[in-house]
Amino acid sequence: MPRFEPFTEELCQQLKDEVEAAIAPLAEKYGICLDFVKESCSKDAENVAVNARFSLTPRPDSVASLKEENDFRAYAESYGMRGAWLGKEFKRGNFTYKVAGLKISAPTRCVILERSDGARCQENGKLIVRYLGENAA
Repeated sequence: MPRFEPFTEELCQQLKDEVEAAIAPLAEKYGICLDFVKESCSKDAENVAVNARFSLTPRPDSVASLKEENDFRAYAESYGMRGAWLGKEFKRGNFTYKVAGLKISAPTRCVILERSDGARCQENGKLIVRYLGENAA
């Protein structure tokens, strides 16, 4: 049914709300943020524009660079580890360590760890396997 009356403020707001409700599941599906949905009505109220802005979710603070995190996911198995171990924690001595990334340019001490006091260190992948492997206690 064609519409010939001007757009009212209420109708514009309703359109904006419905568009936002329709695209919010897409943002969730792709793991991105729906920053805002904005509508604007023309002066003569003959057309409505609805704009949406999406962005990436903020990256959590990390001692490793994005490349080092991605390298861990990509190359962990070739170093005898599992990609799922990124972000896992284990206790060693007085500290808790969190797997933060992989530095492939340092083959012997390649795993980047974040210590519970915030310090960054690099360890051998075999140490990580010992603490996070299937037979680890």
